[in-house]
Amino acid sequence: MLYPIIFEPIYKEMIWGGTRFAQIFDRQLPSDKVGESWDISCRPQEMSVIENGPLAGLSFDAYIDTDRRKILGTRLENCNRFPLLVKIIDANDVLSIQVHPDDDYAMLKGGLDCGKNEMWYVIAPPDDGHLIIGLKSDVTREALANAFANGTVEACMEYLPVATGDIINIPAGLVHALTPGAMVAEVQQNSDITYRLYDYNRLGLGGKPRPLHINDALAVTDFDSKLSKSVVTGQSVKKGRNELIHAINNQYFAIIKYVLANSLAEESDPGAFSIFTCVEGCAVITTGDFTTEIPAGRSAFIPAGMGGYSITPAKNGERTVLLKSFVPA
Repeated sequence: MLYPIIFEPIYKEMIWGGTRFAQIFDRQLPSDKVGESWDISCRPQEMSVIENGPLAGLSFDAYIDTDRRKILGTRLENCNRFPLLVKIIDANDVLSIQVHPDDDYAMLKGGLDCGKNEMWYVIAPPDDGHLIIGLKSDVTREALANAFANGTVEACMEYLPVATGDIINIPAGLVHALTPGAMVAEVQQNSDITYRLYDYNRLGLGGKPRPLHINDALAVTDFDSKLSKSVVTGQSVKKGRNELIHAINNQYFAIIKYVLANSLAEESDPGAFSIFTCVEGCAVITTGDFTTEIPAGRSAFIPAGMGGYSITPAKNGERTVLLKSFVPA
């Protein structure tokens, strides 16, 4: 049976985590330091498990193996790695300043994971209204290397003003960090490679400093300001009272922001699955006789072969915002 799949959240305890998942999304949490909720994950150590419908209890990898073509799509049925990872991140404190490699560098380092291109959607803005996105234009590799030695890494960073609803594209090579108070939805390549440049001299959950990866970070960082450090505006398309904002389209993922006022009819893409992440309000997806509710802070996986469906605000007239993520042709 093909229907919208909701997975059980995988919670990650972080030194910078807090309790806002419980406060904002009314969830019971395993600790008071939850920093990440992994909504869609197909990784050996973080394998999503189906929460809803007749397939509840089945692991994501086992579900895929029941019919790779109808679940992943004709373009992706032979992929060796499920391509995307979807999270909600709550930064109760500042995250480490970090950067991710591209596929080529990840392979050079052993190839256990692919590179990591990602994006953020701002659910709640940081306390001071700024995220760390990129280096200042005059910061060279030598200048950043010297900053590690003299403790001035923060002075090398660009601070981007953001607001709720903003989308930021974060390609491999772009230095970045969430700042205190920020909550974001993140869509990324299915990779867990992070190179930390700076961690504010703090201790990890085990009471020891977390490792830095200075040489790797210097090797992959964009020092030429080739990568955009701005909020993505996107292209708006009206469908009746609904608005679809086509925000990001690269070889790894595409992102469309759905701002719904009423019901919208859709058709799944036989070539590739899609994912809806609700970031405001609550949505209902209906296909045939099956109905799935997606509350804020949760995601639904749409199998490639599901066919026609409708997506509607759960409450009549309530503004509902979702991110649709998929692998483009």
